[in-house]
Amino acid sequence: MSAEEIALLQDAEKKVYGGDFKSALPILEDYLKTNPKNLDALDLYVKAAMDKGDSTLAIKALKHAISIDPKTSHRWMDLGQIQSGVTALKCYRQGVSAMENQLKKAGGVDAKNCDGLRREIASGFASIAELFMTDLCDEPGAEQECEKALASAMRASTQSATAQYGCANLRFIQGRSKDAEPHLKACVHIIEKVGDDGELTYEFKMSVAELCLEMGKAEEAADIVERLLSENDRIVQVWYFAALCYNALNEVDIASQYLTRAVDMLKKSPEPDLMHACENLKKEIFIKVKKD
Repeated sequence: MSAEEIALLQDAEKKVYGGDFKSALPILEDYLKTNPKNLDALDLYVKAAMDKGDSTLAIKALKHAISIDPKTSHRWMDLGQIQSGVTALKCYRQGVSAMENQLKKAGGVDAKNCDGLRREIASGFASIAELFMTDLCDEPGAEQECEKALASAMRASTQSATAQYGCANLRFIQGRSKDAEPHLKACVHIIEKVGDDGELTYEFKMSVAELCLEMGKAEEAADIVERLLSENDRIVQVWYFAALCYNALNEVDIASQYLTRAVDMLKKSPEPDLMHACENLKKEIFIKVKKD
């Protein structure tokens, strides 16, 4: 690769990770016309397409990259993430198989790397379980497949937040809240330990917070949502959810402040359903204040 090509890809990478995917895509498209097998460029192109929300472009590029290198797990997992149903399931299973082969080859030589790989394998099995709780929930034997996937996830690693969340979520759905609690507690602990290093997505942590609130763990939910707001305070749904958490904790002053922030944001970018929910919460807080 020439110095000019290296500089071009570095510029594209800077744009992609800086959020300027609209500028990055044409650069990468031009480069890939003459270098269609460059996997680094294809990976950048996939990220830019996914950030743009163009799943069609991302799927095409991922399939091309996989045809060049079918043994790299993250591309299979990414492809599964942006597809659904049986197609997603096949991708996840290919990704998990690739990771398991990678772990076998590592042979435990690099303990830290192997631990990370085991967590990724557990996360992969958790993604399979999630499919059987959503897209494939009506398939014959879906619950058994979900149980099987989560058991495999826990065997791979108990230090995977996504695996622990999957177990907690399934037990909660099954009406087994007591069995769900230790898994949820472990998940929250891992999130606290990991911090904000990017290993766990914003959306995943929000899902954990929502499950905490559903299971009556409002304090844990509030802790997670505060961390989310410190990462990104531009998402109105998170401000509304924070208000819900503090209302559940009877911290009505804080709940009101967060709710006001959510309402102010909705006035600038209206979302009728969410505004209606805010109005209902405002009435609920008002009743509590009046009683006090």
